[in-house]
Amino acid sequence: MLFRLTEKLRRELKEPLGELVKGPIPEPYLRIKEELRGKTVITVGDVVTENVLKLGIPPSLALYDLRTKRADYSPDINAKAIFMTVSNPPGTITKALLDAVRKAFRLIERGRPVHILVSGEEDLGAIPAVLYAPLGSVVLYGQPDEGVVLIKVTPECKRRCAQILAKMEVVRDGD
Repeated sequence: MLFRLTEKLRRELKEPLGELVKGPIPEPYLRIKEELRGKTVITVGDVVTENVLKLGIPPSLALYDLRTKRADYSPDINAKAIFMTVSNPPGTITKALLDAVRKAFRLIERGRPVHILVSGEEDLGAIPAVLYAPLGSVVLYGQPDEGVVLIKVTPECKRRCAQILAKMEVVRDGD
């Protein structure tokens, strides 16, 4: 089973899910560095993950696909992390991705950082990250050519992500 973006939802998601911190790299990351300290930090995307690591802040959870702007990319990663791999086609959130993110937070509770390598595309990974992250966590994802989006995980934010998931087209295996 997977959840697929509709065209209407695709347009809606052009608006950031959190605060857009604009500027060329590394400027946005330097401006948010202090907001990340002491928090559960979740990064979505290769460039975001690498830039947060360069700040000296290892994310608790990193989702990436080894591609950026449709080109191969190899970020520096946290070798101490537990690694998982999931398949997630572009424009979708698979049950496998939802399950991996949920499992990752159980491992994080035990003090283990987790990296999820996505075969396909991780772009919508912020939605399950917000849904399963503890309140007070911070989810970061890139807004290409603009900056980084900072989401503070609140009950309202969790509700919005649940509503987005509910609006997606459900595709069952074999459909």
